[in-house]
Amino acid sequence: MKKIISLVLGLSLFYCATPEKKADGFIYVNNITGINLDDAELNAKREIIAKGLGELVEGNTKVDQGQLMEAVVNTSVEGFVLDYQQIGKDRKKGALVEIDAKGRVDRGTAQSIIDKMLSQAGNPNFLMIVDEEIDKRKSPPTAIVTENAIVKNFSEFQFLDKEQFRRILAKEGGKTIGVYGDTSAEAKATEVAAQMGAEILFIGQTIVKNNGPIMDSGMMSMQATVRFKIVDVGSAKLIAADNAGGAAPHVDTERGAQEAIDKALVTSKPKILEQIRTKWKRGMMIRLVIDGMNYDDFLDKGIDGIIRNIKGVNAVNQKGSSNSNNSIVLEVQADFNGTVLYRRMREKREDMGIKFEQKEVKPGVVQIKVTK
Repeated sequence: MKKIISLVLGLSLFYCATPEKKADGFIYVNNITGINLDDAELNAKREIIAKGLGELVEGNTKVDQGQLMEAVVNTSVEGFVLDYQQIGKDRKKGALVEIDAKGRVDRGTAQSIIDKMLSQAGNPNFLMIVDEEIDKRKSPPTAIVTENAIVKNFSEFQFLDKEQFRRILAKEGGKTIGVYGDTSAEAKATEVAAQMGAEILFIGQTIVKNNGPIMDSGMMSMQATVRFKIVDVGSAKLIAADNAGGAAPHVDTERGAQEAIDKALVTSKPKILEQIRTKWKRGMMIRLVIDGMNYDDFLDKGIDGIIRNIKGVNAVNQKGSSNSNNSIVLEVQADFNGTVLYRRMREKREDMGIKFEQKEVKPGVVQIKVTK
């Protein structure tokens, strides 16, 4: 337990006290500092949470406990702490403000958030769009055998409504067939996937051929070839790709096609999962768009460095160099999604020296507008 708690004591540069839990159910924290009273209060709540969640996090072994603890503490400071009270008056400590405080942790809400995080860690939101041809016949968009096989074989992912995806894509002028291999169509599909809150987009093409009867068996030889790309929606970058094949004998063309497709995906799955794990080793990619900010101001205020110093952020890279429309695009790789990133950026507004409001906040995309 002590080891787990110690992993989160570095959540702020400005607090390092040891919390204490008493018989009245309150968790007490002393000598908590911050750059102002609001910052000190935020740090106090973080430390109260860190103390109160220790045993809850310790009981979960699906992910690294230290990372899970940090992610939970960083996710929802306000939502976890009940009956928060500052004890006595705040004190000056050099340029900092120091306080003592107490509070209770809402264990029910905390457990719910932990369960959600564990689910998200293994089940990113997933969308797919697949072209399919079976025995020289195009499959209708509403009856793609490959999509059903993907749902069955990739149980690690949380699948969003593919029919809604197609409707929105068509409404916005995107292609719903013939997407694979068409660069502009793939880009539009990725854009719509981001709007729906997806983190992964599967773009595929399946061709199943009937190679004719198998001698003296009464069955046909069905050969499936599945080509696909898996795209990180936040960055629009390719994170995995494969061409897989599978064959199945059957008396029925459709049934044989299903079995051949399934065999192809079973063969491909380990390679695809390994590619995804490798690309996401440093966290998921979030596309951060800052509108209404001059590039010189961006550099002078060190915005990218401040974001990089947010706990759980592993990398920040600028995408492109043009600032002709006062828009700056960053790729942020983090141990949490875009919703959490935006919340953590709100906490850092004073450090950034800017005021901003959200234009779009989704798991893979955050777009903000700098206000005067």
